[in-house]
Amino acid sequence: MVRRDHHPAILWSGVYLIITLETATARGATTGEPRSSWSEGDTMPRRIRVHLFGPTRVTHRDTPGSTTRVLGKQGRILAMLALRPGHPVSKDRLADAVWDGHPPPSYRQALDSDVCVLRRRTGLGPGRSSALATTPAGYVLDPERVWVDHTEVIELLERARVGRSDEAVVAARAALDLASSELLEDEPYAEWAQEARDACRSTEMEICLLGSRAGIVSGDTGFAVRCGERAFARAPASEQAAVQLMRALWWAGRRGEAIRVFLALKNTLVDELGEQPGAEAQRLYLTILRDGEPIPAPSPDGLDHLRLSLELLRGALEQTPGVRTPAHDADLAAAAAAVLAERGRQRPTTRAAAS
Repeated sequence: MVRRDHHPAILWSGVYLIITLETATARGATTGEPRSSWSEGDTMPRRIRVHLFGPTRVTHRDTPGSTTRVLGKQGRILAMLALRPGHPVSKDRLADAVWDGHPPPSYRQALDSDVCVLRRRTGLGPGRSSALATTPAGYVLDPERVWVDHTEVIELLERARVGRSDEAVVAARAALDLASSELLEDEPYAEWAQEARDACRSTEMEICLLGSRAGIVSGDTGFAVRCGERAFARAPASEQAAVQLMRALWWAGRRGEAIRVFLALKNTLVDELGEQPGAEAQRLYLTILRDGEPIPAPSPDGLDHLRLSLELLRGALEQTPGVRTPAHDADLAAAAAAVLAERGRQRPTTRAAAS
């Protein structure tokens, strides 16, 4: 059994989290910030909750199960304000979004009317007491009174960055649960919504990578793999995502799947970009193939994986009962193919005898 806890290809994850822990400890010592565990309830004393992942909707903590779906012009107004709670959004900018760049001459009055209806429908409150306030700079959503899932995901990312490995796992899991649906699902074509989705995908990728690393260090390999899989599914040409998923799978004892991830990355890069995986991905691939044995520096011709594949194939033939391993490398593939063909013919006979 290979002791991967001392393997150089894995140790960097532990070093990374240890450095992060030391930073968080120092931060807490100097600022007095707590480093205790937290829950969603600790961060959600606000009664009104705006959801931007999936359909745009509003819920209230006082009435569980009650959901107000917000569509059309009012949905766009709410979404743009909820993307940046606490920051006023001008009427001109809202008008461009609501009417796709072609607002009517009376758009200011129309916006005022839509905002009044939005306040009433969603329970944001009327007039000056509303959580959706009117200011000289435009409309603004009060972050002290309104919880927004998109904002919560960003805050959870920060917790994952500075917390211990177990805290980072909790934060990453909560963030990925919140972001399980498409951001601004009701606005598939709006430019402002697409910009928000692009930024959210970068946030999600960072959460996945942090969660996967923290999962390895804290011993939650299942979560580490799920985070890595989500990152690689979102970006199949990302070497960073592929390398992290390979590490997580290898740590979880799923060596064959880790190797297949490298091959999938290689095929994607060759097909889409005409490139080969970088040095880090190739070195990890060779390390996983050897499963912990020290590997020499890459050769100038870059054919280490072929030589190693031949070594592995020779070893597999030598361990197969009744097979004579060829002395020459050129005959290894033919010998392996003959064994597979012979065993394939034997399977139907075995099934027939059993029946």
